[in-house]
Amino acid sequence: LVRFFFLATFAAAVPAIISGGIAERAKFWPQVGLASLIVGLIYPFSEGIVWHGNYGIQAALTSLFGAPFHDFAGSIVVHALGGWLALAAVLTLGPRTGRYGPHGRPFLPSSIPWLGLGTWMLCIGWFGFNVMSAQSTAAVSGLVAINSLLAMVGGIVAAAIVGRADPGFVHNGALAGLVAVCAGSDVMHPIGALLTGVVAGIIFVRGFHITQERLKIDDVLGVWPLHGLCGLWGGIAAGIFGLEQLGGMGGVSPLVQILGSL
Repeated sequence: LVRFFFLATFAAAVPAIISGGIAERAKFWPQVGLASLIVGLIYPFSEGIVWHGNYGIQAALTSLFGAPFHDFAGSIVVHALGGWLALAAVLTLGPRTGRYGPHGRPFLPSSIPWLGLGTWMLCIGWFGFNVMSAQSTAAVSGLVAINSLLAMVGGIVAAAIVGRADPGFVHNGALAGLVAVCAGSDVMHPIGALLTGVVAGIIFVRGFHITQERLKIDDVLGVWPLHGLCGLWGGIAAGIFGLEQLGGMGGVSPLVQILGSL
C-alpha cells in the first residue's frame, strides 16, 4: 500500500504536467476524462516496464548490454511522458486566439510573484519527490539530496545567462535542472549533477524559443521543452555522469539509457 500510494502521486503528476501546456483553451470534463485514461492505462504501462520489469524488457536489456534502463525518480517515466503527451495535446488543440497571425503577440506572465512562488513550492517538494524515491527512510540517500540541489543550481545559472536574466527563464531553469537529474540523482557525482542541470537550463531556454517562435507551437508554460526535452536529456545524462569513469556509482550503460529514453 505504501508503494501504491507513492506511485499514485507520481501518476498524478503526469496530467498536471500536461495541463500547463494546454492552459486557457481546454474544456474541463474532456481533460478529466483524458487524465483518467493516462493515469489508468498509459502511465502504468510504461512505468510497469521500467520500474516493475514487466514484459521482460528490462531483463532483455540487462542480458544484451549488461545493465537495465536506470530512471531513479522519473526523468523519463514521469516527466518525459508528460512532456511528450503535452506536445500531442498542444498540437491537437492549436494555439490560443491572438497568439499568432498578422496581429499575433506573445502573452506575458500575468504575475511574476505567483510564478516565483509556484516554482519555489515545486523546488521544495522536489526534495521529497527525488529523495523519497528510495521508498523507505532507511534507504534515503544524501547523494540524491545534494545532486538535486546542484542540478537546480546549474539550471538556474544557465537559464539566467542564456535567458538574459528573464525571471520566467530563471525560475523555470530551476525546474529544468530538477527534471533532468531525476533519472540519475542516485548514481551521479555531484559535479555531474551540476553539469546535467546546466545543460538542462540551456535546453529549456533554447527549446522554448524554438517551440514558440520558430515552430509556432503555443505551449503555454513550455511544458514540452521543460519536461519532454529536459526529461529526455536526463535519461541520457544518467548513462553519462553515472559512469564510474566520470565519478559516478556505475551500474549504468550509455547505450541502454539512450535506447530506453527514446
